[in-house]
Amino acid sequence: MSREDRLKWYKKEFEKISHDINHSPSLSYYDFLRIRNYKLQNISIAKEQDIKKFTSKAFKLAEEDNIVGAVEQLIELNGVGIPVASAILAMKYPERFAIIDRRVLQALGEGKWIKNYQKDPKIYKDYLIRIRQEARKKRKKLREYELHLFVKGKE
Repeated sequence: MSREDRLKWYKKEFEKISHDINHSPSLSYYDFLRIRNYKLQNISIAKEQDIKKFTSKAFKLAEEDNIVGAVEQLIELNGVGIPVASAILAMKYPERFAIIDRRVLQALGEGKWIKNYQKDPKIYKDYLIRIRQEARKKRKKLREYELHLFVKGKE
C-alpha cells in the first residue's frame, strides 16, 4: 500500500468510525478496538514490502519449527514485539504456536519468565515447548489449552 493509499484509508476510516459512534452515549468494545487499531495503524511505519519480506521469512522458519528465528524475523517489523510476533504465528499456525501473555505465564507457574518474556525470543521458545507438552498431556488443542490458561491467569 502506497503512502497515498494509507493516507486515504486513514481519512476514510476516521470518517467511518466517527459516523458510527456519533450518536452513541458510549463506545462498544468493538468500536473501542476499532479506534485503538486506527490509532496504532498511524503509529506503525512498517512498509508493506517489509511486512511481506519478514513474514515470508518468518513463516518459512516456523514451518521448520525454528521458533527463535521466526520470532526474530517478525520483531524486525516496526511495532512488533515478541507478544505480537507470537500472535501472528499463532494465527498462522494455531495447531503449533501459542500467544505468549503474562497471565498465561502466571497460570503456568512460570513467574521467572515474566520479567523478560517481551525481550528474549528464547523465553518464547521455552514457553512454547512447555505449553505444547502440557496441552498434549491434557489432550487439548494448543489454542484451547492456551485460552484455558489465559482465563485462569485472569482469575
